[in-house]
Amino acid sequence: METNLQQQLIEHDESTTYEFVHEALSMLRKDYQTVLILFYFYDFTIQEIANFLDKPINTIKIHLHRSRIQVKKLLEQQMNKSIHETEVIHLLKDQLAKLALHFVSIPQDHQLLVEDYSNNQATFMWSTDDLDNGIQVTLDQNGKLIELTRPPSTNGPLVSIEKRQTMAEQFLASQYPEALDYLTLSRMIDKEEQTTFLYKQYVGGYPLESYTTKMVVSKYGEIIDFKYGGYTKSPPTSPAQLANKEVILQQVYEAPWKLSVKYLLSDLYSVPKSGLYPIYESPIVYQTFNAVNGETTFEHEPEEPETFIPFPKVGVLEKRKTIEEIIGVSDDMIKLRETEIDENTIGIVWRVKDWQAPKDKTIESFLLERMEDTVKATIDKHSGKLKEFIWFKERTGGLNLSFEACRDIACAFIATYFEEYIPYLQLQSKKPSFNRANCAFFNFPLHVAPGLPIEGERFYVGVNKTTGFIDLLWSPHIDLELLQSYEASTIQPFEKIMPVLKGVDAFLQWSSNYEEKEEEILTYKLGHFETKQPIVGIDAATGQLIVRKI
Repeated sequence: METNLQQQLIEHDESTTYEFVHEALSMLRKDYQTVLILFYFYDFTIQEIANFLDKPINTIKIHLHRSRIQVKKLLEQQMNKSIHETEVIHLLKDQLAKLALHFVSIPQDHQLLVEDYSNNQATFMWSTDDLDNGIQVTLDQNGKLIELTRPPSTNGPLVSIEKRQTMAEQFLASQYPEALDYLTLSRMIDKEEQTTFLYKQYVGGYPLESYTTKMVVSKYGEIIDFKYGGYTKSPPTSPAQLANKEVILQQVYEAPWKLSVKYLLSDLYSVPKSGLYPIYESPIVYQTFNAVNGETTFEHEPEEPETFIPFPKVGVLEKRKTIEEIIGVSDDMIKLRETEIDENTIGIVWRVKDWQAPKDKTIESFLLERMEDTVKATIDKHSGKLKEFIWFKERTGGLNLSFEACRDIACAFIATYFEEYIPYLQLQSKKPSFNRANCAFFNFPLHVAPGLPIEGERFYVGVNKTTGFIDLLWSPHIDLELLQSYEASTIQPFEKIMPVLKGVDAFLQWSSNYEEKEEEILTYKLGHFETKQPIVGIDAATGQLIVRKI
């Protein structure tokens, strides 16, 4: 497929090709966009993307496969016509801008950051310089509201939950009068400050995956978040005969299960308190099965076994005093902004002094303004210690370091500035390689015991072979004190706790048919037999099923 695509693109000039790809990417689902951009534009491997997004390798492979199929179809549809950087809008731009202001009031300290007319939509975003309390409105080419985000008021008369639902439905009907003829309230999530209402289109008693409208109403009765997902007047037909569910459930027992350690939040998972848990996991729990023939809807390829070695013994560097010196911020750069990310973290951005901002306000220009020629870092608010950083400014030099030399630089950096983590670190063995930006990447997972890594918790370091500089550092998110206080539980053999899988059941649901991108298909999805909540794994110490609450 890739060869055919390349041949088709060669037949068009470079600028047109860019527009083809840009438009096709913008039409993908956000999670597909992320995987495709990291893989092709930043030259990340599938393993690196999985580490970065903290998702299973097979999930990344599936997203990459499906996104390529969708991009192929989108590009082929466009090859026979001229593509412009901005789409033709049926309403004049100033009319769309005026329509957007019907939905929001803009505070005096907010400025227009995005005014984008592409993909048959108009998107406007207003915010302060630090992007706090941003306001966003997206309209379709006919001026109909697609998305709305705005901050809530800080005071006012409280509104009951029943009234909030009525207000949400009235708002939806004012924009799309027919919508409630097709959409039904699927879920309500009530919190102290707001209530979220999810509306879906049901067919045969099961909601369609592709059609979800989300509305969030503040406790004062304001629509503060709206995302319209549409509906279909030609829904899929429920199959007359279904596959034997017991055959599907038998695969749960036959699937491979792997022991790992995960940090689980009690707010999100069925655990008594937040902390580290040894669990048995399997890719089968993320699988869906065609409800007619019982076949899996995507292929599961066995993951290549990972090998780890002890953290290499290296010398430490002379410690640099300031964050700028540690990261390598040069004299031709200035601090662009410093913001509080959360109660424990400060974010700082530097950029070259002579950078020229784009003149337009498209989404692409907004992203360039936030990213191009910058270096971004996060700092511990209390200790002032460096957490992570990434360079978006290209740095080149005259060196030609070996992969092993780059590895030693990465290890020395960790040994110098994060030495307290070394007893828990191992280095993942990998075939020497550099990406197109001349960077080699090294993964140092945290382990609570030999062969027992903590899923998603690692140092990830990118070293440029032409400069010897570190261009990327990701660090663990869990507290070092939690790691130090972790007591190894008694791990039960999987065979002993396997009977708990009787608590797994298969439930019918409609799923998008990404291979055909036509109507949805009815599938079985695994979940807890009582609550239908998604299965995460089995607690290896207690033998209990762990499910995701949301």
